[in-house]
Amino acid sequence: MAGTFREWLIVLRGLDLLVALPLLVGGIALMIFGWRIWKGTVVLCFGIIGAFLGQMAAGSMSERIIYGVVGAVGLAVLNLKFARYGATLLGGMIGTVVILQCFSGLNLSNATYWTAAAACFVAFSALAQLNRRAVVVFVAAFLGGVLMVSGLGVCLMTAPTLYGYFMNLITDSSIALPFMLLVPTAMSCFFQSSELNRRNVEF
Repeated sequence: MAGTFREWLIVLRGLDLLVALPLLVGGIALMIFGWRIWKGTVVLCFGIIGAFLGQMAAGSMSERIIYGVVGAVGLAVLNLKFARYGATLLGGMIGTVVILQCFSGLNLSNATYWTAAAACFVAFSALAQLNRRAVVVFVAAFLGGVLMVSGLGVCLMTAPTLYGYFMNLITDSSIALPFMLLVPTAMSCFFQSSELNRRNVEF
């Protein structure tokens, strides 16, 4: 997990300041109106997952872009038609990742690990099917939070003093960056849930 955060920061460090505005606007829009475009949010999530899977399957560095694009487009197009089932699968994947991270310190055998992963995926997929609205709200809120924090990060990294302070904060505390993502995600979840309850919207 720490390695993923470091790679994310390296990517942000290489982005131009002009990229910050679309990231901020897109993030805030998803955090506020994500439930209105929930099918697009689900498609975007599977596009990102497809890109990661494609890059993991690539045999060489030169193939990573091609495989990543193919994976992203393939899963995104597939979920254009099956967005409802995609939301259920996302709920299963999110729950499985959280549980496996909680027990990552245990020395489990491969058979036990994958059996537990399969059981968690089935259980959380069933829960997501029963409460699809919560999954949609969380996914939109989390994606919006990631984009917004990324935009703010690009802005910070253009100022050497602020960049140094930010990096020291991340280095000294392992929970600093997750906390920065958790706060906007939680705020967006509460806001979008209240809007859905007020309008009595179901998915």
